[in-house]
Amino acid sequence: MKNKRNIGFVFVGILMIIVVGFMFETSMPSQTRSARELLTMEEKAWLYEQGSLIYSADDNAPPLRFVDESDKQYKGVVVDYVSLLSLELGVNIEVRPNLWQEALRSLAEGETDMCDMFKSPERSEVFLFSDPIYNLRAVLVTRDNSGPIDEMTFATQKGDYLNEWLLENYPEIEILYTNNVGEAIDLLLAGEVEAVAGDEPVVLYQIKEKNAEDKLQIMESPLYENEVVFSIPKSKPELLPILNKGIAALAETDQLERIQQKWFGISTPIVQEPDMSRKIRYILAGVGMLMVLMTGMAYWNHSLQSEVERRTKEVISSKENLRLTLDGMKQFIALFNMRLETANINGPFLEYLGLTRSEARGKVCSEIFKGFKPMDITSMIRDCVESESGLEKEISVGKDYYMLQIYPLKNAEGKLKNILVVLSNVTREKNNERQLLQAGKMAAIGQLVAGMGHEIRNPLGIIRNHSFMLRSFNPDEKTEISLDYIDTAVERANRIIGNLLEFSRLTDDSKQKIGLKNLISGIFDLESKTLMKKNIRYEVYCDDDLQLDSNRESLKHIFINLISNAVDAIGENGLIRVSVEEDENNVKIRVEDSGDGISEDEIENIFNPFYTTKGPDKGTGLGLYIVYNEIKKLGGAVFVESSSKEGTAFKIIMAKDGEVEDNE
Repeated sequence: MKNKRNIGFVFVGILMIIVVGFMFETSMPSQTRSARELLTMEEKAWLYEQGSLIYSADDNAPPLRFVDESDKQYKGVVVDYVSLLSLELGVNIEVRPNLWQEALRSLAEGETDMCDMFKSPERSEVFLFSDPIYNLRAVLVTRDNSGPIDEMTFATQKGDYLNEWLLENYPEIEILYTNNVGEAIDLLLAGEVEAVAGDEPVVLYQIKEKNAEDKLQIMESPLYENEVVFSIPKSKPELLPILNKGIAALAETDQLERIQQKWFGISTPIVQEPDMSRKIRYILAGVGMLMVLMTGMAYWNHSLQSEVERRTKEVISSKENLRLTLDGMKQFIALFNMRLETANINGPFLEYLGLTRSEARGKVCSEIFKGFKPMDITSMIRDCVESESGLEKEISVGKDYYMLQIYPLKNAEGKLKNILVVLSNVTREKNNERQLLQAGKMAAIGQLVAGMGHEIRNPLGIIRNHSFMLRSFNPDEKTEISLDYIDTAVERANRIIGNLLEFSRLTDDSKQKIGLKNLISGIFDLESKTLMKKNIRYEVYCDDDLQLDSNRESLKHIFINLISNAVDAIGENGLIRVSVEEDENNVKIRVEDSGDGISEDEIENIFNPFYTTKGPDKGTGLGLYIVYNEIKKLGGAVFVESSSKEGTAFKIIMAKDGEVEDNE
């Protein structure tokens, strides 16, 4: 009973407000003034200087604005509204149809003065915005009204605010841009896209024009409903208050309803209705007082919902940023759950495995790391899970080296939740480290050789002298043979020491212009008898006038040892080819032979001192060691290309100025 009485009081209160409102309204004289009367002298002067204003917008968005093919006239709801605004302000407003993109461009460059559109942060960088003139909803059209939005292929009008909205809310959707909504509907009917998004009145008009009511469906919920304003160039801020006065004046009349009735037959929500009359404002005020509590609750609920949506978008955005960051890293990164199933994996690792993200998700870690044999990474992960501790370990897989890092991840309660595995390819670093060690080792050996060479020659001289003295005693035949062996061994040892001392001795570092073709040809001449005896041919490809500013003795050592090694590698019946070419910074020398080549296991050791693949008494193992160090002294670099039974090629790069980096 009490509730009924309260309801009765509410209705009585509302009726009293309505009656008082009518009485107050009828007692007040009309104060309506035109916008022209409200303009200041400065504003009128500015309009006078402009002469006419230009409104330019889309030429094919019926019923809002379009060019009627029957009489070629620019018509529509907004065109009529602009005409009313022209009368209200007392200034001529020229209407100019155009393609939407061209209309936006001409407005931005100040060629036109006004255009109706939605506000957006991007457009606010170029335009100023008036007060709202009408509200507009965007809707979604499909053939079967099924499927999530972010999985559809869209067709929309190029340059429309709708495209900004779609890409902001569904960043991964695919959009096909058209000149107008009519073309987009045609693509949907032809099955080339799955959905069309556009302004509601334009979409309804096009569907009706194409007799497609039975073929297409409009989703019940609109994508959004926003206020439409006039945009003007930032170069004309004086126009903004003038337009706002005209908009406010039109809002006090019923002209907008008449325009809507002209185009739609009834008043529709497409154009913003005029400001409420005093009677309606009184009614709304009374109802509003009764609905304060409900409004507050609704607002609170809406705020909570908005906050949830905002936080959800932040989470999605953070997740996407994290994915992009991980995909941009060169390391292989994988995340596993406690069942050792793949929860996530970054782009470079997916590319290495040849899997898509969906194919990799859910695979056990043994499948992910099956290509990293003989290392059992799965066992290492299990050990880390059991011990709840991380692991950093260098592993080798074939010719590659990796730094394996395993991190057990815990949740807020301290319980293990995931396992993060990071694999970093450190092959290049390992190779650089080996080269540094090799260079240091060779430098140390060079210093050692320089010191011990003279010391060894002293006992060799004593052995040679005593061998000579023994021969003076007329030894028998067996003793003579033994002395021959002693002399041969002493001579070989002396030759080795001579080479070592020649290499380690401080030589003249002076440089001069050296004709490379004459130098190389001269060394082949020294080897001519050996080459003829073994039937080995040689070819030299080098410009006659090609010169290198370098040390002649060092170059001799280099070429003598390389050519001598090539002769030994060929044996008989083969070819040695030396080619020299230059570019802007370097001289490149290539010495190739048709010998048996060098195996992959041996090629890493060929520049080490005393390392040789030749038989006993056929090599000292110092030739390529000397080549390597002499080239380094000259600021160059040497590389070898070879495989067993396929010959060998030594490539030398000498810098014309400075040094060459040994990084090939």
